[in-house]
Amino acid sequence: MRLMKHFAFAAAALFVCLGIPCLYFLQAGTLFRGADAVSGASLDVPDKPSGTFLILLNRERHPLTAEEWEAFFSEQEVGVIMEDVHCLITRGDVSGKELADRYRARLAENQMTVAEEDGTLVVSRAENGQFDVILISTDAAEIYDYSRIRDNGETMLIEVGGKEA
Repeated sequence: MRLMKHFAFAAAALFVCLGIPCLYFLQAGTLFRGADAVSGASLDVPDKPSGTFLILLNRERHPLTAEEWEAFFSEQEVGVIMEDVHCLITRGDVSGKELADRYRARLAENQMTVAEEDGTLVVSRAENGQFDVILISTDAAEIYDYSRIRDNGETMLIEVGGKEA
């Protein structure tokens, strides 16, 4: 009886000292679920929000890849774009944020960053060419009067229509 108690105590001590850290660092949950590398890395792309959107792309910051970005934002098939992009959206533009999240999900991790800013500040950045990409719904564009930015030669304007409501 005494030998069995000693053996049980030694086994428990070994499990605590070696077993628990081993399970922690090996991510035991994935060992027992049988997940493979492909299914673990897949990401669902959100649906397109309804409505129409304006995407402003600064050609000066993307002189070699502007056409590739235009195809990407127009939902066409493109290869790997070897550039990062910083996307500005106006604060409170919910459908614009949903579309930005959709685009971000289609790219490699951290290739597209999204920042929300006040609409007036975003218009000012657009007028002065201090942006990479601006994504805005047409409703919000009317509120902040984006019509004066459309004719700028350094800015590529891409109109995108979402799914029908």
